[in-house]
Amino acid sequence: MNNNIKSNHQKKIGSEIKKYTKFWYWFILALIITLSGAYFYLKYSTPIYKATASIIIKNDASQGNSEAAYGINDASLFGLGSQKIESEVSILKSRHLMKKVVKALHLNISYAIEGRFRTIELYDDKPFTVKMLTYDPKKLNIYSNQFSITYLGNNEFKILDRKDLKEYRVKSNEPIDIGFSKIILTNPKSGGLNLPVDVNFNSMESVAANYGNKVALMQGENSSNVIRFELADAVPNRAKHVLDQLILEYNKDAIEDKNLIAENTASFINERLMIINTELDSVETGKVEFKKENRLTDLSSESEMFVQNASEYSKRKQEIGTQLELVNTILQFLASTDNDDLIPANLGLEANAVNQQISEYNTSILDRNRLLNSSTEKNPMVKRINDNIVQIKYNIIQSLKQSRSSLQISLHDLRRQSYNINSKISEIPLQEKQNRGIERQQKIKESLYLYLLQKREENTLALAVTEPKAKVVDEAYSTGIPVAPNPRSIFLGSILLGLLVPFSIIFASQTLDGKVRSKQDLQEYLSAEIPLIAEIPTLGRLKKNFLIQRKDRSVLAESFRILMTNLNAYLKKTFDNQNSKVILLTSSSKGEGKTFTTINLGITLANSKKRVLIIGADLRNPQLQRYTDDPKNFIGLSEYLSDNATVDDIVRKPSFHQDLDIIYSGSIPHNPVEILREDKLRTLFDHVRATYDFILVDTAPLMLVADTAILSEFSDLTLYLIKAGSTKKESLDFIQDANDGTLQNICCVLNCVQFANLRYGNKYGYGYGEKRRKVTPEIKKETANMIS
Repeated sequence: MNNNIKSNHQKKIGSEIKKYTKFWYWFILALIITLSGAYFYLKYSTPIYKATASIIIKNDASQGNSEAAYGINDASLFGLGSQKIESEVSILKSRHLMKKVVKALHLNISYAIEGRFRTIELYDDKPFTVKMLTYDPKKLNIYSNQFSITYLGNNEFKILDRKDLKEYRVKSNEPIDIGFSKIILTNPKSGGLNLPVDVNFNSMESVAANYGNKVALMQGENSSNVIRFELADAVPNRAKHVLDQLILEYNKDAIEDKNLIAENTASFINERLMIINTELDSVETGKVEFKKENRLTDLSSESEMFVQNASEYSKRKQEIGTQLELVNTILQFLASTDNDDLIPANLGLEANAVNQQISEYNTSILDRNRLLNSSTEKNPMVKRINDNIVQIKYNIIQSLKQSRSSLQISLHDLRRQSYNINSKISEIPLQEKQNRGIERQQKIKESLYLYLLQKREENTLALAVTEPKAKVVDEAYSTGIPVAPNPRSIFLGSILLGLLVPFSIIFASQTLDGKVRSKQDLQEYLSAEIPLIAEIPTLGRLKKNFLIQRKDRSVLAESFRILMTNLNAYLKKTFDNQNSKVILLTSSSKGEGKTFTTINLGITLANSKKRVLIIGADLRNPQLQRYTDDPKNFIGLSEYLSDNATVDDIVRKPSFHQDLDIIYSGSIPHNPVEILREDKLRTLFDHVRATYDFILVDTAPLMLVADTAILSEFSDLTLYLIKAGSTKKESLDFIQDANDGTLQNICCVLNCVQFANLRYGNKYGYGYGEKRRKVTPEIKKETANMIS
C-alpha cells in the first residue's frame, strides 16, 4: 500500500514537472534574453564603488575635581557631559553637516562627458574648475543641466546654453553671468582641449539630501563608541573625500560648539565675578561697620578678657566684704569692752596702720598690767600708760571707721564695674551670632569667587586647546573593486528571472486555462469508466481536410493506427468477439474534428484490409461533402430516409480511397429529428452490419441537438471527440452524464493535441522523425490534388 502511494506521489510530481519541461524552448529563449540583458547591463552600466571609514567618539569627561570639593557638578552647570552614541549618529547624518561637506567639496557642481554608451563623470581629472560666486536658487532648477563648456586654449572657454542656444566666450578667471549665477572658470588643462564637458549645477540642499541618504552609519559591536561609515558612489575618490570631509566637518562643528560653550561660559563667569566681587566688598564693609559700632577687635579675645575681669571683680568684692566685716567686728568689740581688754590681733585686716595701733594698744595693756602687779592705779607710770591706752584706742576706732568708709566706697565701685562687665558679657552671644553670619557670608562669597576664578582659567585653557571630538581610526579608503553592479548577483538574478517569467506565465496560463489540453486534464474530470483510447496530434500548418495515405509514416498516421489498435482491443474486451461494428463519432460542439477523425479512421481501417462504411449522419451541418468532387450531385442519408432511394443508391466510392464506402448526408432536411426516427434507419443499419466490418457514423454535436441520442440506439461504441485547446473542462461533466444512459460505451479521443502534450511527448513518433519531414510535404500535395 505504501509503495503504491509513493509511486502515485512520484507520478504526480513527474506530471507536474512535465507541465513545464515540455515548454523547454520558452525557458531557453527567456534565459537567452535575460542573460543577454544582464551582459549588456554589466557592460554599459556605471560601476559603483564603496568607501569605508571609522571613528571613535571621545567621552567628554570632567578634567578636574574642584567642582567636587564645592559640591557642584561641572556637567550640570555648563552642559559639557558626554552624549549618547545615538545622538552623535543623528548629528553625523544631519543635513546641516552634509551641506557643509557639499559646500567644502563643491559637490553641487558636477562634470561629465558623453561616452559611446554611457555618460562618464569627471572628478579628479576634470579639465577645468567652475566656481559659483552668487546664484539665485529659484532660477537654479531651470538652468541646472543646460550647459556645455569647452576649453579652446589660450585660457579661453566656450559656454553653450542648451536651453536658449546661446554661446558665450570667456577668459579664465573672468566672471560671467549665466542666468542664475555668476561663475568663473579656473585651472584649465591642455589635455581637455576641444572636449565639451557637460556641467550640471544643483542646489546644495538636494545634493546634501542625496549624499545624506547614501551615507550609512553603523555602530560598533557591544554598543562601543566606534562608528563605521560606508558610502557607495560612481567615483571612488569622491566617496573617500566625502567621508573624510564629513568627519572633518563633524570635528569642526564639535569644536565650534565647545568654543561657543566656552565663550558663553567665560562671559557668564566674568559677569558672576563682577557681581560676587561687589557682594564680597559689601559684606566686608558691613563687617568693618559692625566692629566699629561694637568697638570690637577680636570678639573671642575680648569675651575672654570680660569673663576674666568679671571673675576678678567678684573675687575683689569678696575680699573687700571680708575686710569690711572684720572692721565692723572690731568696732563692735571695741564698743562693748573697756580699756582693760586686749584687742584681737592678726585677724587679716589689710590696714597695716590699724594692725600696728592694735599691736601698740595690746603692748600698752600688757605693760600696764605688769606695772599694776607691783604698783597701784595712782602710779604715774600707770596713769600715763592709761592715758596712752585711751588715746590709742581712740585712734584705733577712728582708723577703723575711716577704713570702713574706704572699704564701702571700694565695694560700691566694684559692684558698678561688675555690672558693666556682666552687661557686656550678656551682649557677646548676639554679637557673636551677628559676626558669625557676616563671616559665613564672607567665606561663601570668597569660596565662590575663588571657584569662578579657577573655572575661568580652565575655560581659558579649553579655548586654547581645540581637541577634536572624533578620533579617526581608519581614514576613508576604497578597494577599487566595484560593489555594484555585482556580476554574480546580476547573472544569478537574470537566470532566476529567465526561469521565473516563463514559469509564471505557464503557471498562470494553466491555472486560468479552462480548456482541455492533455490527457491529465481528462483524467481529473472523467471517471475510469470512460477510457481515453487515442490522442490525435495537431496538424500544424496542414489543411483541415488532410487525409492519411496508404504508406503514410507521419505522426498523424501513427496516431490513427494506435487509435485503430486500441479500438479493436476495447471492442474485443468489451463485446467478447461479438458482431460489434457500429461506431458512433460525436463531440460536444461543432469544429472538434468529428468528420476529420471519421475519414482518417476509416482510411486507416481500410488500409488494414477491413471493409469500412462511413455514414454521414449529421443532417444539419454535413461535412463529408468536403471530401468529394461534386457533393451536390450525390444523394445521401436524408434522401434514403425521406424518399424511395435504396441502400445501393446512396453508397459511394470516394475518389481518395477505393477500398472505402461512404454514405453522404445528402440534402439538408427541414425536420432532421423526425427523419432519423424513421424505421428505414434500423433497416439501413441491419443491412450494412451484414456487409461491412466497421460502420463509422459521423453525427451532430451531442450538446447542440438530439440527433446523436437517436442514433446511439444503433451503435455499439461511441467515440467522443474532444478537441485540445477548444473544448472547455466544464463540458466534460456532460460526457460523464451521457455515459449513464444517453450514449453507449463512450471512449474518448483527444484531438488536435500539441506535440508537447502528447502522452509520450516528442517520442510519440519515435523512429519516424526523418521520414516524416520528407514524406509530409509529398502527402500534403497528394491530398490536395485528390480533393481538388
